[in-house]
Amino acid sequence: MPVVVITGAGGIGLACARRLGAGHQLVLAEADPARLDVVVPTLKDEGYDVHGQPTDVTDPPSVEALTKRVADFGPIATLVHTAGLSPTMASGRRILDVNLRGTALLIDGFGALAVEGTVGVFIASMAGHLWPMDRDREAAVATADVADLIGATGLPEDVDPATAYGVSKRGVILRVTAAAPTWGRKGARIVSLSPGVIATGMGHQETAAEPTIAEMIRQSPVPRLGTPTEIAAAVAWLAGPDAAFVTGTDLLIDGGVVAASHGWSYSGDVPPTAGSGSC
Repeated sequence: MPVVVITGAGGIGLACARRLGAGHQLVLAEADPARLDVVVPTLKDEGYDVHGQPTDVTDPPSVEALTKRVADFGPIATLVHTAGLSPTMASGRRILDVNLRGTALLIDGFGALAVEGTVGVFIASMAGHLWPMDRDREAAVATADVADLIGATGLPEDVDPATAYGVSKRGVILRVTAAAPTWGRKGARIVSLSPGVIATGMGHQETAAEPTIAEMIRQSPVPRLGTPTEIAAAVAWLAGPDAAFVTGTDLLIDGGVVAASHGWSYSGDVPPTAGSGSC
């Protein structure tokens, strides 16, 4: 039976597990064994064929153990990588290690397992669209060996958590883009998805700690928090046949926060000739 792998058993991860796990063997990888002890029995009671795997995405042997277990179950249909740290949760260096280096390890590890039809969906963030990075630095982050990846960001050892978060999530988008040709040669697809502020424990924690986030939401075209089920629905589309032409790119789902941040506004009528032709 094909396997669906979800890393991270938080709000988005759990929503994705429920959306994608039916009819598959479901492997839930999580750094906190205590959380697995709660979530795995819950999903089993709901009828899922679920298996927990304690996993530290920053530890190569731990990632290798995860990929070996998945390979034992069968061909991988979908990997959804949701595990990550936000600015209030850790030091800047730890955020880079988990969000960026951990992502790179998973891209490599599961790229080796990918078969025809495999899809990898990696959760980035709208922060990756808001944090500036020059083209040379982007190229370095996109292509550096995993061992050199954090150094390729050019950030100091004592980088602040907010900067580390923005750069790490930009890095997720870049690593996915760079990996698309390799995955494509195996008939597999790889994409990233950038949520805005979502109504999860992490999202509420960040909003409470940083008042400007609430103001960004208030001024956005859809002035509310997103829900985990909305993100899971988008993940399901990306992983499904209707998105068979989508790879190496990022899907931004933020209620329009990034659009509003540009400060552009158009309220007039569209000229009759605008939008004519084909794309």
